[in-house]
Amino acid sequence: MYNEMELDAVWICIPPFAHSNEVIEAANRGINVFIEKPIALTLELAKRMEKAVENAGVISWVGYHFRQSFSIRYAKSFLEREGGNLGLLLGRWWGGIVGGPGHWWWKKEKCGGQIIEQATHIYDLARFLAGDVDRVYAEVDKVMFTDLSDFTIEDVAAAILRFKNNAIGIITNTPGAKKNGHKVEMEVVSRHLQIYLKGTQKATVFGENGMFEIESYNNPYFDEDYKFIKAILSDGKSEVPISEGVKTLEVTLAALKASQDKKVVFL
Repeated sequence: MYNEMELDAVWICIPPFAHSNEVIEAANRGINVFIEKPIALTLELAKRMEKAVENAGVISWVGYHFRQSFSIRYAKSFLEREGGNLGLLLGRWWGGIVGGPGHWWWKKEKCGGQIIEQATHIYDLARFLAGDVDRVYAEVDKVMFTDLSDFTIEDVAAAILRFKNNAIGIITNTPGAKKNGHKVEMEVVSRHLQIYLKGTQKATVFGENGMFEIESYNNPYFDEDYKFIKAILSDGKSEVPISEGVKTLEVTLAALKASQDKKVVFL
């Protein structure tokens, strides 16, 4: 396709294990790139992608659609204006198993695990709200689905993140949540505000004198695509460039390494 057509932009929406040189090839041809998360399974490949995009000067966008949720964006602006020092973030991605035996999501070597492929949205949301991470410690294991020999990713994980602004984050994930028990959420405590984020749908803000709710009526998937195209047409800037995908991948990989080595990993 790259050789046969003149393209303005390309959407890379393939499974994690399939990433190789498609972003680099696009950048080298001057094609703007939208890439779904995770951008790679290794930091080495992710950084090669980032370098190619930067050298070519093309616009890149990573599909962390939580950043486009109206309720999340409003909550972030409220935290920045009135929250004061950020203290604690608690995030959860409690979902179910994707696919069945033989599906690439079951295989750690193909998806990277639930932290890398799915809970990455919560890790990125934490970075979106609190900024860059200084160090990570985590416990990751497979303890519930031991009867599924084809299932090689983690089924329980808990990570502690220390941010450069001194805030502390705790993120847990599991594919073992039951029907009607799925939870994709984050809670934030700052000096003056406490905020509960229910996925991309709603934010509840607790202040010292009361509380209120913000509901999202926008489609974050549409908005990220729209903004990507608009940036190309207007020669603008990306809100979520590939460098952001590299940073979030680095944090999730650090969580796995911390668990494996049983020690804190500094970024």
